[in-house]
Amino acid sequence: MTSSSDSSYDYDAYSERTLAVIKPEAFEDAEAIENIIRNHGLIIIACRQVRLTPEQAAELYRGHYGRHHFPHLVAHMASGPIKALVLAASNCIQRWLTLMGPPKVAEAQAYWPDSIRACFGRRTAYGDYFNAVHGSENYAEAVREIHFFFPNMIVGPIPRQWQVKDYMTKHITPTLLPAMSALAHYRPAEPLLWLAEYLRTRNPNQPQLVPQPPEEKEDHRCHTPNPSEESFVK
Repeated sequence: MTSSSDSSYDYDAYSERTLAVIKPEAFEDAEAIENIIRNHGLIIIACRQVRLTPEQAAELYRGHYGRHHFPHLVAHMASGPIKALVLAASNCIQRWLTLMGPPKVAEAQAYWPDSIRACFGRRTAYGDYFNAVHGSENYAEAVREIHFFFPNMIVGPIPRQWQVKDYMTKHITPTLLPAMSALAHYRPAEPLLWLAEYLRTRNPNQPQLVPQPPEEKEDHRCHTPNPSEESFVK
C-alpha cells in the first residue's frame, strides 16, 4: 500500500475511488504507468499483485459474458501477473477513464496518442483487449471491482476528523455527558447495566410517551339501555 502524508490521506479519504488494473502485457511497464497516474493527480491508496485463475477472470469481466471475445479476454487475463490499484481523487472514475484512452488501441494511437493505452497497449490480430489497462466504468462497477480485489476496503467517503468531532459534539455529547455524570454520582454496583438502562430510558430519538387515561369503550353487547328523563314524561 502506498504511504502518504496526513494531509494527503485526509484528502483522498473523502474523494471518489475507482479500480485500475495493469494487464499482463503491460505488467513490465507497471512502474511507468504508476508514475503517470501520480503525475496526473490520482493517488494510489492500495496496490496488489495477483495472478487470476480463469474462473476469477471470468467473474471480474462478467459484464462481457456472451460476447465473442469473452473467452479470449478471460484466457488473456489469466495468462500472467497483473496489478490491481485503488485510485482516489475528485471525479476519479472519469479522470481515470480519460487517462486510459479509448478501449481500441488503434483508435487510442490515432486520436489520443498520449493516453496510457496508446503508449502501452498492443495491436494484435486477436482483438483489442491487449490495451494495457482496465478501469471501472461507473461507481457501481468501481465498488464491485474494488471489493473483488480488496474485500475489506471501505469504498465510500470516510468522514474527516473535523466532521467526526462535529458529529460527536452535536449528537453524542448532549446525551452521554449527563449519563456519565449521573453514573459518577450514583455509583451503582453494575455500572454497565445501569448506564445501558439510563441511556435506553432517555433516548432522545425515542421519547417516552406520557401515559394516556384509559378511554371508555362502548359496550357492543346486547343490553337494556338506561332510560332517559324524557322517557318518564307522560
